Amino acid sequence: MLDSFEIVEGLDERKRLHCVACERKTIHRAEARCRGTWSSSDGYINGGDRYTIFRCGACDSVCYETVSWDSETYDYDEDGNIDVIETSKQYPTPVSAHFSFNTQSTPPKLNLILGEMLYSLAGSKTILATIGLRLAVEFIVKDTECAGRNLEKKIDDLRVKDLIDDDQKDLLHRIRKRGNAGAHEAQGMSVNELVAGMGIIEGLLEKLYNGPARHEATIRRAKQLLKDE
Repeated sequence: MLDSFEIVEGLDERKRLHCVACERKTIHRAEARCRGTWSSSDGYINGGDRYTIFRCGACDSVCYETVSWDSETYDYDEDGNIDVIETSKQYPTPVSAHFSFNTQSTPPKLNLILGEMLYSLAGSKTILATIGLRLAVEFIVKDTECAGRNLEKKIDDLRVKDLIDDDQKDLLHRIRKRGNAGAHEAQGMSVNELVAGMGIIEGLLEKLYNGPARHEATIRRAKQLLKDE
C-alpha cells in the first residue's frame, strides 16, 4: 500500500516509446502523471511508483506506463555512487512489427515465454529476446519429453523422435549456443537473426501444436457430420 500519492502538475516530458498503432518507436508526450511512495512496516525498505499516460506524437494513440523502484534494487555508477534501478512496464504491451506467432493451440506457459520475447524485441532489448528464444526451445524439448541431461542432448533427441529434420536440428543448436552467449556473456542476436530463429520456432509450433489441434478438430467435426448409412 502506498504511504503517499499525488498528482504531478506542469508536465513537459517527451519520451521515445513503442506505439502499438504505428508498430514502431515514436516520440510520446506525457499528458498526465501520478506518483506515490511506500515503505515496509519496519522502515528498512522503501520505494515508489510513477504512473503516466503518454500520447503518441504520430497518431495520437494513448498508452500507459508504470515505473517502479525500491531501495533493494540498485547498482553503482562509475564513480561508485548508488544508482537506483527503475523497472518500467508499458500498456498495451508493445507488439513487434518484426514477427508474430500463431499461438492458437500452444501451451499457456510457452505463450508467456513467446510474449516476453516479442516484448523484448519490440523494445530493442535483443539480449533478453535472445535468451527468450533459447527458453522457448528449452520448453519445447521438455514438453515433448525429449531425453538427455542437457539442452544439447534433448535437441538431439527431438531429431531421434523424427520431430525435426537435420537442418532444423542444426539451427536449434545455433539458437542454443547464441542463447548461452546471451545469458552468460550478454551477447544478443541482431534483429534479423532473431526473426530467423523465431521462424524456426514458428515451424515447431505448427508441427507440434497448431497443426495437430486443427487435425483433431477436423476429424471430430467430420465424425459428427458424416454419419454411417
